[in-house]
Amino acid sequence: MSVSGFNDSLQQMRAAVLATPGQSGLLAGYTALVETAPDSGLIVSAFEGIDPDNYVDDELRQKIAGLLRDAGALEIAGHWDPTMSRLAKGGPPTTVPATGSMKAKGPSLSFDDIGGLEDVKKQVRRRIINPFLKQELFARFKRKSGGGVLMYGPPGCGKTMLARALSHECNAHFLNVKAADLLDPYTGVTERRITEVFDEARRRSPTVLFFDEVEAIAQKRQHDSHARVNTGVSSLLTEMDGFEGQNEAVLLLGATNVPWSLDGAFRRPGRFGRTIFVPPPDKVARKFIMNRALVGRPVTDGLDLSDIVARTSGYSGADLIDIVDTALDYAIEDSDRADAICPLNGEHFQDALAEVRPSTGEWFSQASAYATHANRDGLYDDLSAFLKKHRK
Repeated sequence: MSVSGFNDSLQQMRAAVLATPGQSGLLAGYTALVETAPDSGLIVSAFEGIDPDNYVDDELRQKIAGLLRDAGALEIAGHWDPTMSRLAKGGPPTTVPATGSMKAKGPSLSFDDIGGLEDVKKQVRRRIINPFLKQELFARFKRKSGGGVLMYGPPGCGKTMLARALSHECNAHFLNVKAADLLDPYTGVTERRITEVFDEARRRSPTVLFFDEVEAIAQKRQHDSHARVNTGVSSLLTEMDGFEGQNEAVLLLGATNVPWSLDGAFRRPGRFGRTIFVPPPDKVARKFIMNRALVGRPVTDGLDLSDIVARTSGYSGADLIDIVDTALDYAIEDSDRADAICPLNGEHFQDALAEVRPSTGEWFSQASAYATHANRDGLYDDLSAFLKKHRK
């Protein structure tokens, strides 16, 4: 592309982004800059006057910040990625390990990308999304947005995907925090990282502050011999208590496969006081997941997966993808023998289903014991209802 042609494209990109802020226009502009590799001045001028706060895709914001950093524009880069603003002021990189590693990963998701699970979506909309989007109405009832919600269920059933999708539905920043980002054996480091995470969430509200595999840092203190975990639990509880009065438009969202491992102090109101059970995909979701996994694959015309869908009750989303992958392996073997493409057919899926077993059985065996004998506070009511409905 000539310089004049690139300048024309650059002006068109800027005009489109400024007129209708949106991820697609911004992504197209970033891609053009990367592919064309113009001089530093053009890179800086491409993003001058564009407000980063109009864009919730943290991964794309981070990439743009990196482009601006390499162009020598650290101050502007800091607007797109706050961790870089600390570097621009001379702060050492070691001061931001938590916030620098808790950005959203992968493309943005919405509820349209998640099939089925309508009961779960309904709960999420009522408890989480509506308070974010209809703050004036909720304020009339003196009901604040934000707070804490714990999602639990068997592994591989979409808790992390739901968290990312609801942040998109709320038009909120998504900060994904893992225990490894926070825990450190040196005295005071864990506490400082936890404080940084909460400060970042407040500063960037509206924000979904997502603690994935939250049991790693919120586990029962009496069952752990590591001082750094016990210290982390206490610090997290303290931060959540101090956060309660300053959490407008910030949601604390936790996800865990083992809610019975959490310290009981986390489940009181004001912390993770509300719970949502995320079950294995229902029939509609199973069909959606498998059809989506087949997009772009060679498939026999009129392939009917209704029998496979009906026979996979209790399979996790990850299990269903495994069925598709296994069926693909059989189709590839047939294609190799025939020296020609043999599209996926029903027989491939029948063979795959005979090979792939559901991975949720052990989880439900353990969970049903808690639902039956340790449900005094109602934490497992949704789980109990699910078990009664599906295990008659």
